[in-house]
Amino acid sequence: MDTTQLLKGVLDLAVLAVLREDDGYGYDILRRLRTAGLTEIGDASVYGTLRRLFAAGYLTTYVVPSEEGPHRKYYALNPAGRTQLKQGGDVWNGFASTMNTLLRESA
Repeated sequence: MDTTQLLKGVLDLAVLAVLREDDGYGYDILRRLRTAGLTEIGDASVYGTLRRLFAAGYLTTYVVPSEEGPHRKYYALNPAGRTQLKQGGDVWNGFASTMNTLLRESA
């Protein structure tokens, strides 16, 4: 199965979930997603998702100076983002439950 199509559908939710506990900058978020097992995610996809979620009003940003290079733009969940994460999680859990049922029936 081609996981890239699945990732396109759930990348927003995955990024929101990664930011649930800790704010992060672009590369940090990408690293956390890959560490969690989403190894096929491309850099551009994550940065585009961050811009889209910010534009949709789900994230806030702030800049932190870095001694190792350029300043870093951090992203944080705001209340609207937390609501979106909850709603998206509910939809995902319902979908996953349905798929699990279907797959059990076909086995």
